[in-house]
Amino acid sequence: MARNGVTKVISDDFWTNEIVPILYPLWDSDRDKLESYMRYKTGVSLMNKNKYQRNQRTGQYKWVSYEMDLASFEQSELDDLYNKLEEKYIEFRGLQDNDLDAELSAKFANDNYTNWTKITLIRNFLLMDSDWTQLADCPLTDEQKARWNAYRQKLRDIPQEQKSIPANAIKFPITPTKYEEMLADNAEMGAYLQTDSQFYILSQTVYRKFSKRITTYLAMAITTEAIDGLPQNRIYEESDTLDAILQAIDDGGLG
Repeated sequence: MARNGVTKVISDDFWTNEIVPILYPLWDSDRDKLESYMRYKTGVSLMNKNKYQRNQRTGQYKWVSYEMDLASFEQSELDDLYNKLEEKYIEFRGLQDNDLDAELSAKFANDNYTNWTKITLIRNFLLMDSDWTQLADCPLTDEQKARWNAYRQKLRDIPQEQKSIPANAIKFPITPTKYEEMLADNAEMGAYLQTDSQFYILSQTVYRKFSKRITTYLAMAITTEAIDGLPQNRIYEESDTLDAILQAIDDGGLG
């Protein structure tokens, strides 16, 4: 089923339990099957069907495709068909997205495995969370702005500076806010980001903190791709296993 350019492959169970009762027997039956149904934004409907009919010359039965004449139907009947199908499409899309979200959540919540996908995503989130420090009217002193700039640069440098280090040993810089708190307790700790104590390895507590954001990002990235600069949804199929998706991300498939 497709709506506004977004196509979803409906599962057999959902089609049988939710779609067939809407179509049968008026729009789809054993001997007069629905082939395609289109509804234009103008409200005009077009329906092609396959009818099992007898060839009068040969006496044999075969399926014949034809365009169904909808002129005999009230517009309210056609509107009712469209509205019901649209409602079920939206329902299925929600179920599918929830299933994918749950699968991703389980993956990130249940394992302790650290990979570069997680490292990169969290690094990106930390950069996003500190974007406000780059605004012209942010309430920071010149010294504080310099620290935030250093912090953001250290985050950007993680892939280059620590590429030879296992992902579970990657160290992140503390924020300038944390530095000021630590400096208040230890005036001898040194300049910002100049000592080892100002870097830390991500713990599972941190991963859990970012788990929902990672899941949401991946779910959106998996079901959406950019075409000519415009966001376009693509079909998510059962064959797209989570392992394959994560591998694609590691390989740079999502940019």
